[in-house]
Amino acid sequence: MTQFDSQLLALTTILALIGLAGIYSATLHGANPSFFSRQFAWLAIGAVAFPFFALSDYRWLTEKAHLLYWVTNIILVAVLLFGKEISGSRSWVGIGGFGGQPSEFAKIAVILALTRQLADFGDQKLDLRHIMPLALTTLVPFVLVVLQGDLGTAITYLPILFGIIAVIGFRLRCLFVFTAIAILGAPVAWFALKDYQQQRILATLDTSMDPQGIGYQASQSLIAIGSSGLHGKGLGQGLQSQLGFVPEIHSDLIYSLLTEEWGLIGGTVILSLYLMLVLRILWVGEKAPDRVGMMLVSGVASLLAFHVVINIGMALGLVPLIGIPLPLLSYGGSSTITFLIALALVISVYRRRFLYPQI
Repeated sequence: MTQFDSQLLALTTILALIGLAGIYSATLHGANPSFFSRQFAWLAIGAVAFPFFALSDYRWLTEKAHLLYWVTNIILVAVLLFGKEISGSRSWVGIGGFGGQPSEFAKIAVILALTRQLADFGDQKLDLRHIMPLALTTLVPFVLVVLQGDLGTAITYLPILFGIIAVIGFRLRCLFVFTAIAILGAPVAWFALKDYQQQRILATLDTSMDPQGIGYQASQSLIAIGSSGLHGKGLGQGLQSQLGFVPEIHSDLIYSLLTEEWGLIGGTVILSLYLMLVLRILWVGEKAPDRVGMMLVSGVASLLAFHVVINIGMALGLVPLIGIPLPLLSYGGSSTITFLIALALVISVYRRRFLYPQI
């Protein structure tokens, strides 16, 4: 009754191995050869952390959520003031030859904090007076990460909030208020964006706009995917990826590399694996023994699904390039470990599905 979820473990392992294969291919002629060994090291660290969180009691973790949340925010402030700036974003901390982004780990803190706030909530639907404190909890790290210059990571906190609110349920008038805020806030948000961010959005709407400049990555990514054929060009044989036409092929656009080299069949298999993983997570949420477990799992599912949809959208030129990695596939230690911890928490809920009174 308390065993690990073999299906979730299998899907996680397969995706991680596909990511390693993609990063290995990216390093054959283009990306830094050390990326493969580093990603392997991050996966090893995540594999060590995974059983710790999977075997832990998620209810105990949610009880400590507020402490974790505020410690995380303090770290985000410290990174904002003293962090290392890379690619225009001051969101990195460095230790020796390795670096990390605390803003990635903050996703776990947000999931646990929101879950803790609603842990004792009754069966009634959420109203505005209930949602506002939840929104404030989400906006604090959101604003800190935006100030660090990493809008992409900051945006990923929002689906966590919406996913947990959706599973609890909210009154219809809240939807009208959210819609009004979105409509009225859109012009303000537009002018708050930096010039290059506005240009990326415009280039997404008009694919012919500046194909050698701001739209270069998106256009080259589309060429890589479009030229893949049914079976692809073979591992390490992708023209666009191996000759450096697609920048950041090992991280944000690794789906372009994998599709070019593994074909439309390979690209479809990857999407199918993600779909099965999200559905499995939602199944665990349905079987959760209490509302705490249900909300925690919903937050993880929302975060994972958002990452996949936006990253694939970036690769297909449907979404501006905003630096959101593909879970377990893209190069990056912070993101990889964060998702492994998040999936381990889902396992924790799964293992205790018969230990607590049912919802």
